[in-house]
Amino acid sequence: MSESPHPDQIEFRILPEDGGNEVPVALLMQGLQGLQQLIHFSALAVENRTVRQRVRVSGEIQRKYTLHCSPPVAGSFKVAGRVGDLSRSLLPSGNVAGVMGLVHNFSHATLDGDEQGLIGLVADGRLRVRMLECLRSMAPPPGAGYAFEFQNCVGPPIRLDDALSARIETVLRPVEPRQSIRTITGQLLSISFSEHKLSLLYAPKGRTLECLYDESLEPMLFENRRDLIQVTGQVVDAEDGHPRQIVEVSRIEELDLSPFVITEFTRGAVLTKPLRLEPFLSEDEQLLRLEHPELDIDVFAHTRAELWNELREQLVMLWLEYGSEDDAILSPPARELKTKLRQLVPPEAHATR
Repeated sequence: MSESPHPDQIEFRILPEDGGNEVPVALLMQGLQGLQQLIHFSALAVENRTVRQRVRVSGEIQRKYTLHCSPPVAGSFKVAGRVGDLSRSLLPSGNVAGVMGLVHNFSHATLDGDEQGLIGLVADGRLRVRMLECLRSMAPPPGAGYAFEFQNCVGPPIRLDDALSARIETVLRPVEPRQSIRTITGQLLSISFSEHKLSLLYAPKGRTLECLYDESLEPMLFENRRDLIQVTGQVVDAEDGHPRQIVEVSRIEELDLSPFVITEFTRGAVLTKPLRLEPFLSEDEQLLRLEHPELDIDVFAHTRAELWNELREQLVMLWLEYGSEDDAILSPPARELKTKLRQLVPPEAHATR
């Protein structure tokens, strides 16, 4: 970032991991919207605004800490901007330096998995969770093949990649996770904002599940009002072993079936051309799956983040157990798989193990 004493300046960029020269507009909007929300919530913390039943951003906070963007920088996916009430003055309003400092420190503490550091920075639990959700919403979907990065003058760049969601889950997860906390996929049938309740069609049993959520999660509902959504919370099972209700909902998100982009089997075994796999739902609509029969890839999981982790583990296993193994100890089908794997990476990587 260019040297500048102004704390209100910020840069945001998208990094295509496969070296492409195009990015989806939706990803750019997703990142910038999440960054604006993170700035607003940080302003609530810095200005010591009281948070009660719901995290609300007042019109005053929105005005004083608006993210204004300049035209994209030619030849890159970088957007430069300033934070403040630029409609009235060219000078930053409010405590912009404090807010941007908190954005920076909170983001780095999240990337480090420093839970105590996060509590020290933002004592209010509701506000802290909303800020973590902002960071998670800014990150690209696991396996999408992109990374986000933003930076201001108070410290080094903050990189949000496809591993961020797992780090945040670790921070939010209870010390002793309850086995009943699960993610259920279903069709959104109805929402009752007055009762903080939504109805979800659970396909395996054709059953309507009642899902009780906290008011603070309503922004997720507005962002993800699609036919198929994923609801994470404490699942109460019926006598048949299938869910009948979800209480203490912790997350609501759209079912993401965008392609997974594979750029390497493992470190040192980078593919000459990215491999794209299309996820699909299992027959009961509860599992996400990825298949590539020719490469012996077949993984499944309940969420996209979990599926990405399963895929990466299988890719490493395939390369170590087949791609870089001696022919003498491989069966004929295994040697055939080895040949297919090695054709996808440059010759200098063939000895990687």
